[in-house]
Amino acid sequence: MSNMPGKKRIGLISRIIWLLNVILAVALLAAYLSSYVDPGTSTIFAFLGLGYLFLMVTNLLFMLYWLIRGRKKLLLSLLVLLIGYQPFVHHLQILPGREVPSEGTTKLLSFNVQNMAHSNLGVEETEIRSDIYNFIGSQQADISCIQEFADRSNDFKGVFKEMRTLTHYDYCYYNNYRPQNKNRIYALVILSQFPAINTNTLALPGEQHQFGLYADMVLQGDTVRVYNLHLASIRLRHEDYQFVEDISKGQTEKGEFRRGSSNILRKLHSAYKIRSRQTAVVERSLSDCPYPVIICGDFNDTPLSYCYHRISDGLNDAFVKAGHGLGNTFSGKLPPIRIDFILYSGDFNAYEFKVHRIDLSDHYPVSVFLSNN
Repeated sequence: MSNMPGKKRIGLISRIIWLLNVILAVALLAAYLSSYVDPGTSTIFAFLGLGYLFLMVTNLLFMLYWLIRGRKKLLLSLLVLLIGYQPFVHHLQILPGREVPSEGTTKLLSFNVQNMAHSNLGVEETEIRSDIYNFIGSQQADISCIQEFADRSNDFKGVFKEMRTLTHYDYCYYNNYRPQNKNRIYALVILSQFPAINTNTLALPGEQHQFGLYADMVLQGDTVRVYNLHLASIRLRHEDYQFVEDISKGQTEKGEFRRGSSNILRKLHSAYKIRSRQTAVVERSLSDCPYPVIICGDFNDTPLSYCYHRISDGLNDAFVKAGHGLGNTFSGKLPPIRIDFILYSGDFNAYEFKVHRIDLSDHYPVSVFLSNN
């Protein structure tokens, strides 16, 4: 009889763990739906999708716990994890990528350069600019898609001529995010060794902010449309990153937590809504495109997101096909997430997708080799 209180405590703890298991298993199932529910309608599933890695790991731990306990309850998390096998391979690739053929390939690079002034480092902008140019030039990619290129100058022709020269490219195509701003350069850029036969931009109807640039060019004998996309940012500021860092260290008070979390949730909600509309514009452009496509860019969203699911529909993901290891591309003060992508039509094969873990921006550059089928 003296052991009954202890047994009751163990039973109570077991029931609490099971309840948490059920809640987090349902949450993971709901997170899977973030690929299919338009955040323009509801952002609840989008928020859950953002927590996919946490939910996946906790369900894995629950499964191991029940396995050790010898309970059939492990089947709940096991089933939910098996349902989510496809999202998992978009975050981690175990098998090594294929070896690059000696000829007949086109190398692509995508890089968000964070205004050419890595604010997290406190290094002079000129030094960062030089390092970024040196990195891009050293990669010898046939096409480089650059997001968030910035320069205080209004000498557009001179700045981009210098960029093309220092990175060793024959052609440079660019467009300011806000074309009406002639006093400062803040642009999407496509650097290429091939001439474009046509270029154009993508913007939301009735708005001047342009979030996409594409160029039609001949690659390996075929005309291909190369997109450079930069979907709506969450626009987190220094105080937001500091708040996230303080949480990880357990240094936030109740009032600060409420204000900080509310501010970030509001920004996420707004960005999800904008990206939903931008996704529709990209889909229309893709459906009207008569050529095979390659999409490079910063989606500011994860592989489980609605925008990724819609834009990548019918396309291949270079990381999934030719990557190895973790695919996270954001290097800032957030949990590891993959938000930079290279997608391509089935007309190509991919080799040696690489995340370049260099500290020049809050994004890691990504690259891949493509060849015609």
